[in-house]
Amino acid sequence: MNSLNFSQRGVTLIEILIALTLSIIIILAMLRAFVTTGKVTAEASLGAQTDSGLMLGLIATDRILQGIGFGDMPNYGSGFKAYKFIGADSSDTYNVTTNSSDNAEYLVWAVGANKCQALRNASNGLLLYGKGAGYSCTDLSKPDLDDDSVSVERLIQINDAVQNIQFETGKDADQKIGAMHIAVDQKECWPFGIVNSTDLKPGKYQVVIATNTYAASTETMAHKIENTTCLFNFK
Repeated sequence: MNSLNFSQRGVTLIEILIALTLSIIIILAMLRAFVTTGKVTAEASLGAQTDSGLMLGLIATDRILQGIGFGDMPNYGSGFKAYKFIGADSSDTYNVTTNSSDNAEYLVWAVGANKCQALRNASNGLLLYGKGAGYSCTDLSKPDLDDDSVSVERLIQINDAVQNIQFETGKDADQKIGAMHIAVDQKECWPFGIVNSTDLKPGKYQVVIATNTYAASTETMAHKIENTTCLFNFK
């Protein structure tokens, strides 16, 4: 009877090490791709959420600004003031008729006798102070941030993670996602949908809010959008 000869030749240690090395490289590459994809997806999700909040906030802000000066007010037609954007120093104010292009931290307007409302360009969004009846003010002063009785509503919220996205050509605050610039222009304007008419006096001021969005921004430059509101109650 013929005996069966079975080959006992196996895999060498070097071959095993090579196979293990290749496997580790492939696994690390897959993990790297997974991490990168997850980071991009999370960033895109936060960016889309931020852009959505910006657009909704600008729409709400536009409606609020359109109502400035409406009704019987003690300073009707002139009850408006802007505070220059250099921090929280209330002594640094400017007249919108001479410095309309300056950025503002606060926009303050009267809603009644010694009552005001204000928009604040905060570091992480846009705030409305004195919703409803307004807050107590003297000479259109900005709100007291330490006064708990002053109502605060957040119109726009900017996520800190989105704010930390930097651009190669701009690491300044005005190049961050969600960074806003608020200015008041003394310029004749009509409300949306109204054509110039001799029967209607144009508004005296318009508020321009510019902000950086995530969408359409590149690695070198932030994309900016603007919302312009005619203050047609101020003649």
